[in-house]
Amino acid sequence: MRLKIIAGNLVALLLVGLGSYFVVRAQLSSRLEADVDAEIANDGVLFDRSWRLSGREFLERVVAQSMTQQVRDAFGGLDDDSRRRRAHEASNAVAEWFRSSGQVREGAPDVVLVTDETGRVLARNQDPNRMVGHALGAELGAVRDVLADGVPRHDAWAYRAEDKVLEVGIAPIRNAQGGIIGALVVAYDLSNGIAQSEGRLLGRDVAFVTADKVYSGSMSQDVKAALQAFLFGERAGQTRAVLESATVDRWAARLGGADFVGVTGRLPLSPSTPVGYVVLANKTAAMDLAGSTASILLFLIVGVIITVAYGFFVGGAWVRALEEIEEGVLAVINGKTETRIALEGGELGGLAYRINQLINVFTGVSESDEGGEGGGTAWRDAPFAEGGAGGGTAPAAVGSSSAPSSAEPIDDPAVAAKLAAEPEDAYYARLYREYVAAKQAAGENVAGIPQDRFVARIRGNAEALAKKHGVAAVRFQVESAGGQVSLRPVLIRQ
Repeated sequence: MRLKIIAGNLVALLLVGLGSYFVVRAQLSSRLEADVDAEIANDGVLFDRSWRLSGREFLERVVAQSMTQQVRDAFGGLDDDSRRRRAHEASNAVAEWFRSSGQVREGAPDVVLVTDETGRVLARNQDPNRMVGHALGAELGAVRDVLADGVPRHDAWAYRAEDKVLEVGIAPIRNAQGGIIGALVVAYDLSNGIAQSEGRLLGRDVAFVTADKVYSGSMSQDVKAALQAFLFGERAGQTRAVLESATVDRWAARLGGADFVGVTGRLPLSPSTPVGYVVLANKTAAMDLAGSTASILLFLIVGVIITVAYGFFVGGAWVRALEEIEEGVLAVINGKTETRIALEGGELGGLAYRINQLINVFTGVSESDEGGEGGGTAWRDAPFAEGGAGGGTAPAAVGSSSAPSSAEPIDDPAVAAKLAAEPEDAYYARLYREYVAAKQAAGENVAGIPQDRFVARIRGNAEALAKKHGVAAVRFQVESAGGQVSLRPVLIRQ
């Protein structure tokens, strides 16, 4: 029975737990996958807008620096060496301003230089002799355009001398009369750092690509290498089309042991150099959230352990109680009518009490053997209250364990001979009168103790005790002590 109870609870627990796990995991996985697929296109749009905004902010700061007096003074030198020195100092000052301000881009620019009105470099930051006289207008068309129309421009610059791809801001330098006398160029490498900064804004990985490679990115090296092979391998045609026509390509691939979805587009504000961006989302990492449903399995295991332990504990207590009840009833059936079920408290204690009452009704006995060498017997007349004439409350206990006279039966031949000589009807009538009188003297209500039921119980108890002690008969005498009334058995051996 215990195993059946535990098995039933386990089956119910497993069905609910496993069902919840599979349903929640399936729904969560499906929702996460759909969200990633749906959001990647929007992420591409968000990157485009974010890049345009940061590009404009960057260009505004370049324009502000081009209007400083130190930059204008670069053209006040009397000779080329003087102008180169002043242009170098102005370039370093601008680089330091960008580094210390920490606005738009982090750190100092990779290149800051000043050109004359023809687009030739006067000087740059870091090295005063590097790039001097370089015709930047021929290499970077945006410089030529800025000098021609005076409109600041944001662009991308493939700086081959250092094998770098740079984000560049170009602003005209004007004299006091407003004439264009040169250009200020500030450029940042499209490095892993910029990719990571943009990626943090989107909560995605971001990469920059040129015509033949993945230039930089916020992802790990193995994913970057896999992306290189994918974009310029099986998807090379689509990548070239994106760089040439500014279309957007949406794709899905397995990169570096994980599933990704991504979008490739032309980098905005970069007309001179074909540079692209890639925004990609790791679907495998996103789906890891569905793995949190494994906690359901953990709680399920804990629930199984608790169910088994509780089932054995509670089920064992019930089984032991039922076995005790079964053994007690079987003993009564086999003739041991003095047997009573000693089970108190709990859910089955009441059942045991009612079974004992039933046994008393059928055997005419109200006995609870407390054991001991002397075979002491405690008597209770509570059943007399069940149908006494005139109603009334149940009388107090008779022969309770607190009554000293009921500690053991009387085995005195003289007393036994006197009781044995008394006629049976006279004996029972006298015993009833003495018992009722003693009860009344103790201040107890005796209305619920009819004589016929009293005699029937006394006979039943006498027969049981005679069989128990192996004597010819048992009779009783009334004893009172300390306000307690008891019927003490007397053994009659002949």
